[in-house]
Amino acid sequence: MVANFSGLLAIATIAIASVAAQAPTSNLLNGACVTNYDASVDYFPQKLNTAEDKATFFTIEYHNNYKTVINHRSGVSYTLVQCGTPAPANADNSTRVREIPVTKVAAMETTAVPYLELLGVGNSIKLIADGSLISSSCFQKYLASGDITQLSATNETLQAQQIAAIQVQFGTNPYEPYDTNSSVSTSSAYEPDVLGRASWISYYAAFYNMEATANELSQKMIDNYNRLKTAASGYSKKPVVAWTEYDAPSQYNNNTGSYNLKNDSFKVGLTNDAGAAMVNTEKATYKTSAELLAALTNVDILIDETYIGPEMKDFMKNYGLSEADQSKYKFLANKKVFREDGIMTESGGYDWFEAPVAMADALLEDMINVVNKDAPSSQFNRNWLRNIATAESIKYTTVNNCTWTENAPRPDMATEFNGGAFTLADDSSSSAATITRTNIMAIVVSIASFIYLA
Repeated sequence: MVANFSGLLAIATIAIASVAAQAPTSNLLNGACVTNYDASVDYFPQKLNTAEDKATFFTIEYHNNYKTVINHRSGVSYTLVQCGTPAPANADNSTRVREIPVTKVAAMETTAVPYLELLGVGNSIKLIADGSLISSSCFQKYLASGDITQLSATNETLQAQQIAAIQVQFGTNPYEPYDTNSSVSTSSAYEPDVLGRASWISYYAAFYNMEATANELSQKMIDNYNRLKTAASGYSKKPVVAWTEYDAPSQYNNNTGSYNLKNDSFKVGLTNDAGAAMVNTEKATYKTSAELLAALTNVDILIDETYIGPEMKDFMKNYGLSEADQSKYKFLANKKVFREDGIMTESGGYDWFEAPVAMADALLEDMINVVNKDAPSSQFNRNWLRNIATAESIKYTTVNNCTWTENAPRPDMATEFNGGAFTLADDSSSSAATITRTNIMAIVVSIASFIYLA
């Protein structure tokens, strides 16, 4: 949980006035530095609101002119010092000092991009490891503009010059050992909770002094997520879901293939929050498809995470299935076989590893629709979870799909939900109850009408 050390932050009214006079918040956010440092002034009037934060791998502590950000998964801490003010005297080699707010950064991992886009600072990215894998259509347009540099993969001298031109690298340089001079480790993808992964927008916001923006975005997302979760919580019979993977024989597994049931914590939570239940099995890894399929006899919905084979015919072949099995397994009979490749770049980059990590409510909407085709609305179109059993096509992102600009906040892909509880069409218990109530009411009305007319 991100800690809010409010006890360290109390300041006098005169100090607030001093901040306004010496370093207005708007100027600080625009990259302006403090010109007349006053140790009694709180230079961070915007603090993260962490009351509903579910992050487990980072914490932030505030002090008057610096913040301490700790990535607990990597074990690295960062002292973020407001530019124009001195670094704390107790800063040592155990923490890495960075001057903020940053205005020129590198995105060494694709997952950093949607967070920065949501904050409206996508154009602060001046260096990228591999732009072809980033699925954001507006980032692709920005990349084509020439205002951003592609990291050299082979020229070490050029690479060093490129890195020297930016302030921080979000993520690890894929071509070199970890660079402690400017690297900032990121761990959002390892969070065990869907909302915990999205909460890393606060981690990035701290480097830009954009806590107020992160607070607003996070609260809106959390509220929308919880409304969707509540609406999907009332199914009397929860569909059973399996997330599976075929690991084909290769040099990485000693040429010994296997079949896996995926039970990542965030997937379990996402499945439950969408109104479904994960398949309950004794083990997670199977040597043959027959062994796996024997464990899937009661599965209504299957999500295939196999890297190879994007179409239904590939799925059938990978799992040793034939046309004769169509009526044997519910997920085949129901035509409920999904993949995570609904949005991709033309070079093969999966948006699944980008936008839905940062947009928890949009991801939940997708999963809700996988479970219930009429929710969150009958007109809803999924983004990432593609139904290969009904031959849904992949949406490839290009610059022509761009609807915002990198110097403005990217809209969340979720719709704002304010409706009531969802009804699952094939929930026999719920349907029977509804029919019973309807019939009873009809009988009562008929009897009342008969008495009245008599």
